[in-house]
Amino acid sequence: MKPTKKSRVLATKKNVMFGVVFQLLTLIMTFVGRYFFIHKLGNSYLGLDGLFKNILSMLSFTELGIGVAITSSLYKPLAESDYVLVKSLVSLLKKVYLIMVIIIIFSGSILTLFLPFFIKGVIPDGTRIAFVVYFMNSAASYFLVANRSLLIADQNGYLNAYNQFVFNMVAQVAQIITLFIFNNYVVYLLVLLISTVLSNITLNRTVKNKYPIIDKIHSSPVPKEIKKDLLQNVTGMVSSKLGGIILNSTDNLVLSYFVGLSVVGIYSNYLIVVNGLTTLLNSGISALTASIGNLGTEKDTVKEERTFYQLFLGNSLLIQIVSFAMIIFLPHFISVWVGSEYRLSLCTTFAIVFLFFLNQLRQISISFQIAHSLFWQQRYKSIFEAVSNLVISIILVKYLNLGVLGVVLGTISSNFLVNSWWEPLIVFKSGLKVGLRHYYFLFIIQIIAELLLLSLGMYVSVAVYSIIIKIIIFTAMMCFLIIITYLFSKDFKNFIHKIFLR
Repeated sequence: MKPTKKSRVLATKKNVMFGVVFQLLTLIMTFVGRYFFIHKLGNSYLGLDGLFKNILSMLSFTELGIGVAITSSLYKPLAESDYVLVKSLVSLLKKVYLIMVIIIIFSGSILTLFLPFFIKGVIPDGTRIAFVVYFMNSAASYFLVANRSLLIADQNGYLNAYNQFVFNMVAQVAQIITLFIFNNYVVYLLVLLISTVLSNITLNRTVKNKYPIIDKIHSSPVPKEIKKDLLQNVTGMVSSKLGGIILNSTDNLVLSYFVGLSVVGIYSNYLIVVNGLTTLLNSGISALTASIGNLGTEKDTVKEERTFYQLFLGNSLLIQIVSFAMIIFLPHFISVWVGSEYRLSLCTTFAIVFLFFLNQLRQISISFQIAHSLFWQQRYKSIFEAVSNLVISIILVKYLNLGVLGVVLGTISSNFLVNSWWEPLIVFKSGLKVGLRHYYFLFIIQIIAELLLLSLGMYVSVAVYSIIIKIIIFTAMMCFLIIITYLFSKDFKNFIHKIFLR
């Protein structure tokens, strides 16, 4: 049965609510776990953990975005209850991920031999064994991942969010206990591996109960016309994925190679906060993507354009509030959480928060790209983005000795040089098929407003010592931003009415 407008809105609210609440609780537990990790294992293992994350992100080249392309193809057959095609696509997705698991294990085994090349200075004990467990956990995460894709595409992402929340919380508690008992990084990682396997098994049972009809249908080959579209989308995703891997996985590698693991460890604490908030916010946006894809099946570009600007302005206001809070409270939070010796300079913090804002400002455009399967159109974008980021970062770190600030400025530069115009061009030209002059106007306004806001926040962070006064200033500014945006933006006003009055 095709979802109605009302059911789509309700599904979106449900997915956003569960996703955000579960992710918030998980984020809090992550900070607790990180505190004990640092104090039990130290900064070297902290840097090693950050390095492993980047290397494993590079190993994900095996997927090349195929899963995203196939998942986006599920929106239409699910909306039309075409479960024969759903079964065919899910079966294809399972085969893809099985191949990924094999390649990750093989590539990880080879990379284990070359780990010392990525590390400047003393190599912590048990590094190779720890890396084996780490990439085995990455491989295990791909088993049954097709089930997660099916739930999310069918606007039932809250079931996946619940599964991840339960097993993440259990894993965090178990890891803290093992740190006190064994004080061993390898055992710490083994707990995560076991949790990943159990999470996949449990989710598989959930999907079987939710979609019993799929098990009864005989799997048939994907139709030729859909295969043709998939091949084009996958081809577009290959270059995009490779560029994304270079972009997202090289910062810690550059720092580790040119500076050392200790700097990676300090930077990784900030990344825990930034990535945690990013995941928290994106859990809500990801819940919207399936509904956007479902809306796209109606072929009403006027409604889609209106929805885009409503979501864009709502997202912009939210991340302005969050980034203002970060620039004021992040230095203090780092001092209380892990110690003042782990703090970065205020200038570097400013750059990190501004980069967070830029990345989050892109998310609505990215959601519409995925919803419309616009992968072929962005096939070169991430390559240019990644190369510019890597080159600028190396120059700033190696030759100007800017350290963490250098890699952050490199990523900010690539955002402005490539993403700021290329991504919206794809959405408006190939997806919505409307002009984007209004978008660029809003984008420039948002950037200027954010720079002014962060400058004010940096002044407050330095000039005001009382945490109570800082909270009062933040609250006042948050209310001011909400009121001003509501009064002067019709799109934002409609967005608020849609969220709270339907």
